[in-house]
Amino acid sequence: MKSAPLRCLLAVLTIALANAATIWAEERVVAPVVPATASSFEPLVVIGASASAGFIMSEPFGGPKTSQYRLSRYLDAALLHKGRNAVSLATAPFFLNPDEQGKQQIDHALELQPGTVVGVDFLFWFCYGRTQAEADRPKRFENGLALLERLKCPVVVGDIPDASTAVGGMLSRAEMPALETIAAANRRLAEWASSHPNVAVLSLSNFMKCCHADRSLTVHGQTWAEGETRKLLQSDRLHPARHGCAILALAVMDALTAQARVLSDPEVRWDANEIYRQVTDAANVEAKTGNGGSPPVPARP
Repeated sequence: MKSAPLRCLLAVLTIALANAATIWAEERVVAPVVPATASSFEPLVVIGASASAGFIMSEPFGGPKTSQYRLSRYLDAALLHKGRNAVSLATAPFFLNPDEQGKQQIDHALELQPGTVVGVDFLFWFCYGRTQAEADRPKRFENGLALLERLKCPVVVGDIPDASTAVGGMLSRAEMPALETIAAANRRLAEWASSHPNVAVLSLSNFMKCCHADRSLTVHGQTWAEGETRKLLQSDRLHPARHGCAILALAVMDALTAQARVLSDPEVRWDANEIYRQVTDAANVEAKTGNGGSPPVPARP
């Protein structure tokens, strides 16, 4: 999710380099593929756009702090006993071509034989973005669902939020769907998920609604009080702040325990502050050692 001016600049650079994913992708190294068993949630693979890939206004094209906003890091910190780090395939230029970027991510995810896939913002740009007509949005949303259909492992996918407060800043008016279109997309997602028992829907819409209104928010029995949630989003009103990333990680874990049932409560660190601290401590160590902190993303052959 990027501002209109930043997206225009990124699009120009992307075309010039002829590979948008390369501009934003983390350094990729070859890693062995570990087949998941029926009882295993690993490897955990993250797909989606900039909210999952990590984004901060001061580093619109990535930088040393961007990795601290990467959702996969918070998912790793939320797991008490993990065999391997989550693999993030999420990319910030997803908005440039959701159909192509989404297909590439699903193709790559399937190559990894995932145990679990998390796509908190995977469907966002299948509803948002520029279209010739509002009536074109439902068809594009179906394209996103068709891509997710290929995943047979447990999947956590976010629904579509109302991001209208970001219009005029991170979003242009032309990219904003009608509220009726968003509501219809979420009804369609609920209907689709009901016929796919491997899919759990995370309410990204409720998270953002509470943050925008500074209302109380409850995740897995933990409540953040009224007046304490607006800071969970960055000032762009679109991307999660670091504490917001920690809470979204808890929401994912809640979906994996309560809906997908691939994890049990004792396997999860249910403390957002501790998750935040773990990610911060790791980032501080990386800053001192110069390791950069990017978890390996298996390269395509």
